[in-house]
Amino acid sequence: MSDTQANQPIYQDPELADYLKKLVLARIGVMPQGLEVAVGDSHLSKQELYEHVVQSDEIGQEIMEAELEFLQDMASGAIYDYE
Repeated sequence: MSDTQANQPIYQDPELADYLKKLVLARIGVMPQGLEVAVGDSHLSKQELYEHVVQSDEIGQEIMEAELEFLQDMASGAIYDYE
């Protein structure tokens, strides 16, 4: 991966964006039915989250970015400290 590619958001690389989208949709799929998530000033249902990610609209992109950041924090140990 070149330095230019490394600085681009993941969703600008079509292959990585597709992989991330599938991962996020799978994670949304296992969420409880009654779950609502606040995104900005909106409360979105599980189905609405799913639709935004499928459409890759602005909210869908925000959801994917937040999910990626969460997964990176988990992988780096920033969320869970095992001391």
